[in-house]
Amino acid sequence: MHIPTRTPMRTRRLRRSALAAPLAALFAGTLFTGGVLGPAAAPAQAATQITASLSVTRAAPPGPGLFNVRVLVKVPMNLYDANGYLNNGARIELRFYGEDPVSDNLILGPIVYVRSATGLSATEEGIRLLTQWQEEPGSWLNEDDGLLDGVTDEVYVRARFVDGDGVAIQARSNVVTGIF
Repeated sequence: MHIPTRTPMRTRRLRRSALAAPLAALFAGTLFTGGVLGPAAAPAQAATQITASLSVTRAAPPGPGLFNVRVLVKVPMNLYDANGYLNNGARIELRFYGEDPVSDNLILGPIVYVRSATGLSATEEGIRLLTQWQEEPGSWLNEDDGLLDGVTDEVYVRARFVDGDGVAIQARSNVVTGIF
């Protein structure tokens, strides 16, 4: 039976290898979690909630009876994550529907907002889209123009947040009624 002998050089190599594994694991963990020897960063906040609201109001005179359309969409998260999502291809899509008893018909959309779009921004509260414009009476807002549909128009928006990987969450806004 052969018993290995430890020489001073072999003992130093064993000590170094015994210390090297835990140090390598510690170093590797800091590289992947927070940077070179830095503290671990807070995990990215996934987009899990979205809210949408719609308003349609008459424009103030002396205009020719235009309607102000305003949509507000919020995806709550911190500013760092909001910028990260928008910089990596996230978008918000809007689709407007007419609410009807049997089936809600798509009347406008999709309208897609990306990082460079006016009204889409990263804020301390998360990703925010505020968009507004004016429409003429009888435009797409007039979704119930048939005799069987009644007189009152019922419109809502479905907002869809899609991240850079294609994962989507969506919300339905309030229903706005009127004669548009």
